Amino acid sequence: RPRRSWLHDRSLAEVFRMSRARNLLAPLTRRVGTWAVPKRFSSVVAPTPAEEELYAGGLLTGFRKSYCGPLPPSYQIDPALLKLPPTKVTTLSNGMRVATETTPGHSVSVGVFINSGSRYETEDSNGSAHFLEHMFFKGSKNKSQAELETATENMGCRLNAYTSREQTVYYANVLKEDVGEALNTLSEMLLNSNFDPQAIEREKRTILQEMEEVEKVHEEVVFDNLHFTAYQTSPLGRTILGTEQNIKEMTRDRIVNYIQANYVASRMVIVAAGNVQHEEFANMVDKAFSACPTTPAGPSVVTDILPAHFTGSDIRVRDDDAPFAHVATAWETVELTHADSPATMVMQAMLGSFDQSLHGAVHSGSNMISVLAGDNEREYPLAQSAMTFNTQYSDTGLFGVYYVAELDNIYECHWAVMREFQDLCHGASDEAVELAKKQLKATIVGQLDSNLSQVCEDIGRQMLNYGRRMSLAEMFARIDAVDAPTVRRVATDLFNDKCVAVSAKGNISTLPDYNWIRRHTWSLRY
Repeated sequence: RPRRSWLHDRSLAEVFRMSRARNLLAPLTRRVGTWAVPKRFSSVVAPTPAEEELYAGGLLTGFRKSYCGPLPPSYQIDPALLKLPPTKVTTLSNGMRVATETTPGHSVSVGVFINSGSRYETEDSNGSAHFLEHMFFKGSKNKSQAELETATENMGCRLNAYTSREQTVYYANVLKEDVGEALNTLSEMLLNSNFDPQAIEREKRTILQEMEEVEKVHEEVVFDNLHFTAYQTSPLGRTILGTEQNIKEMTRDRIVNYIQANYVASRMVIVAAGNVQHEEFANMVDKAFSACPTTPAGPSVVTDILPAHFTGSDIRVRDDDAPFAHVATAWETVELTHADSPATMVMQAMLGSFDQSLHGAVHSGSNMISVLAGDNEREYPLAQSAMTFNTQYSDTGLFGVYYVAELDNIYECHWAVMREFQDLCHGASDEAVELAKKQLKATIVGQLDSNLSQVCEDIGRQMLNYGRRMSLAEMFARIDAVDAPTVRRVATDLFNDKCVAVSAKGNISTLPDYNWIRRHTWSLRY
């Protein structure tokens, strides 16, 4: 039976009126199609338009202001924040920076922060930064491994290290009277390690075993793959541990070349937090690290790191026998030093996180979290856990959501995630933004109050990223300057109709294809 045309159900008069309406709207449609697209990631605050111009009739009627103005004149800084101890900074003659924050107590956290990580490696040397972290604990020219371990044990020192894509950190927690000895131990490790070939061969086996263990951690694999697919043409997409082949072929020369190229005084910050005097600590550092090289040398010098070009793409590791699907969806976000960085921190707090052990998550202020936790038509949790991440680097970043769900719930989970990002772009309310700002500030204070290591790390990271330590009063003022129009503007710039990177692992046969995901980064709104 042939279908009836829509013309059969309408009179000729109706058809004429619809045709005439289309002709009348055509010029307006053409004008709308030629509007200029706003510059992406613009950090310049637009001049303030007059109120009557912004709201005066036409298509702009009812639109909210799309810029973030200054703090209101009535804004007051909490006096308690102004009483916090300042961070003192000294630059030594060799270019090394020393930063301290003095607080009462009996312990001190000492850290060496180096502006060097896996991003500064070449394809052949990938894995050197992490390998080097292991080798520094294996003995030096002046002290054997046993002597270093004994000295650390006698101080009651907790010595540790970690490597990221842009930074490497070595830190020690000691009593205030052992600060000098801790500095001597750190300098002995970083400047005089001997890198015995036999120790290198033993460490290869250790790192290969570590790589096998990491492969069993789904979250680690998903985020490594996410960086790999998002930054396909950049060193930022390489894994921190390196490739198995590179680890097997690691040599003493490759390690020494990496040190000569990256471990220089101008790229290092020595930090102390706790019961320490700044001038005295700076003199200790000057003496302990006087032999630190001042200029990069060797064949591994990277003069300019390659820019990170974000690529919309996906990578899927399907395993139908796995009990869960592990999925991360990310958009490119702004760098750490961008003016909109506080707004992305607020958005991360707005979206939130949860796991099934948090029974109150169903009442979360985030609609996405409440739906995933069980506030849905089925009244059943859709995800085992969900986490909003905001990973920022010196020139780019990844903002998105990682969730774990069963096969039958993947589609609904992803729908909830994509819908929430559209709500950020078009429906972020004043109440939700104010709640997120309070939660964010409480999280920052809670981390800094937990232990001295957190304070030490905060100082070191900010010194490398910003060149200074941002006070808590300034940080809170930047957060308070974020309002709902700012969130909507930044979310639109970052997420609305923008390419995404997707990494998935496990039982993911029902995960929508990339075209579906890309199509749901925008919505028709009338």
